[in-house]
Amino acid sequence: MSARVPAWALAAASLLAGCAISPTGVMDGGEPPTGFQPSTRLYFVSDARLRAVSRPMPWPSVRDTLDLLLEGPTSAERRQGLRTELQPGMDTPAEVTSDTARVRITLADPVPVPRESAPVRSRSQNLWLGQLTCTAASALAARSNIDPDAVTVVIRRGRAERLGSFRCSEFPRAPE
Repeated sequence: MSARVPAWALAAASLLAGCAISPTGVMDGGEPPTGFQPSTRLYFVSDARLRAVSRPMPWPSVRDTLDLLLEGPTSAERRQGLRTELQPGMDTPAEVTSDTARVRITLADPVPVPRESAPVRSRSQNLWLGQLTCTAASALAARSNIDPDAVTVVIRRGRAERLGSFRCSEFPRAPE
């Protein structure tokens, strides 16, 4: 029985001693975690390659995303060396439709399209097509939860002239 007394005494002594951490005041834990925040991807040009820019906003429609693209890079994005190859005067596309993995963009006719783009030769020479393609593909992919490179984008000028059928992976892109 004498062996129990020292064990009990030792337990009581440790409880009375506490954990040796002195009390503090209320501490601020900072901002709460936010988790996943939806964003919209736009593609601009930097060093002859497309570069994705994320804008912190929920997923707008494909048409609304293209409207954002046509507004061009923000001043902060321009300071990072981003520019657009879309021609001044290119207004909102006349028609934008989409289904599961295809976007159809009909540009207003006449639309100021660079001369070197007809016929479409090199993807690196026609980065404005890549901007439209990758931005539209990303917008549809985000809303449909599919890979952007699985989306085909068909671009027409007016009702008569088909500029081509494209996938974002066909255009040179900067590493993300």
